[in-house]
Amino acid sequence: MCTDLEGKFPHTTVYALNREISDHTPLLVNTGELSSTYQPQFKFELGWLLRESFMDMVTNIWHNTLVEGTALQRWQTKIRKLRQYLRGWAKHISGHYKKKRRRS
Repeated sequence: MCTDLEGKFPHTTVYALNREISDHTPLLVNTGELSSTYQPQFKFELGWLLRESFMDMVTNIWHNTLVEGTALQRWQTKIRKLRQYLRGWAKHISGHYKKKRRRS
């Protein structure tokens, strides 16, 4: 860490993460500042796999997301679109399930 960064962010800490398979050691820099753009973490629910049309829905989204670029760029774009769709779908299903439970 350079002294310029340390001067701007005096509470900065740097952690070395496990390097697993690479010969490089990734570093995690924490400035102590809160990010203004909070994105909740995506969580895949195993119960989704039990839903009748789930695999068809995923296949549809995957094949209908057309992108250019390298294989990695295409995969990243497709997985991002799938994640966005599943977030909305999960909220809808959850809300529908809660309404159904209240009526019972």
